[in-house]
Amino acid sequence: MNNKNQKITLTIISIILIILLAVFGITTNEVSNNNRINNTSKLYDNIGIDNSLLNIIYLNVGQADSTLITINGKTMLIDAGSGSDGYYVSEFLKAQNITKIDYLIGTHADEDHVGGMYKIIEEFEIETLHIPTSTNNKSFYKKLLNAIENKNGLAVTPIEASNTIYYELGNAKWRILHIDNSNPDNENKINDTSIVIELTYGTTNYLFMGDASTKIEQSKNWDRVNVLKVAHHGADGSTSTNFLEQIKPNYTIISTKGSYNHPDINVLNRLKTVKDIKIYITKDDGTLWLTSDGNGYESITIQKLNYNLDGANRKGLY
Repeated sequence: MNNKNQKITLTIISIILIILLAVFGITTNEVSNNNRINNTSKLYDNIGIDNSLLNIIYLNVGQADSTLITINGKTMLIDAGSGSDGYYVSEFLKAQNITKIDYLIGTHADEDHVGGMYKIIEEFEIETLHIPTSTNNKSFYKKLLNAIENKNGLAVTPIEASNTIYYELGNAKWRILHIDNSNPDNENKINDTSIVIELTYGTTNYLFMGDASTKIEQSKNWDRVNVLKVAHHGADGSTSTNFLEQIKPNYTIISTKGSYNHPDINVLNRLKTVKDIKIYITKDDGTLWLTSDGNGYESITIQKLNYNLDGANRKGLY
């Protein structure tokens, strides 16, 4: 082979090598990019919920509220955090293979409780929706109403408080102990419209207070409960001494990021007067996963999950 042919051959080989390297590089980048996309899009793992047990997951949504309850394949979601939290709550539910919510409860028309609910309505099948009557004209509430209107067949189902009317959630049952449908125009009174729920499974009882104040606590007599979802992020205007003496919880859960001095030191001191009480705070303990087989408070276990669903200052689809 003469020099001219050798040069031509080497040139052809070089061109082929350059093309192969370019193609390989593109493929490698595509694989790398796909892996990066997959890794960043999977925000939460499937935690392995055992649906033969009662599962209550108190979601860490910052200075907001959202609680997931599942049992026997049935699901209740109480509140969905603020507007920016809805995306993360939705992603967490999807990671648990949840596609349908049997009861969606908006405790009251505050942004930190129902602001993210529009996203839940958009993403999941909703069987029944309960929210106190409200003509709130703020943008977050208009967004929620638009989501309800655009969801085929969905509407708010009216409901009233009753000590004797129970609803089923799998093998558990629940009742509404307070709701105010008077639609107060005074924003300071919205907290006291809160839907207050007591859930019973076997011989265990769980109380969810929304943002109800001491006024609501003083309006009735309370049964003893094992777990209290503390009202209003631990604000001093709730969780009175008399109330605690009646319910005597074994565990309390406070959902807060620590803003507005929540939980208030006075509330913490009152809680500590309850003998053998265990206090959990989402800002310190993260998302909390409670399970129980219903056989007394000894059957209740609470695990700490390092899952952050607070949408504040995070990029999300909302």
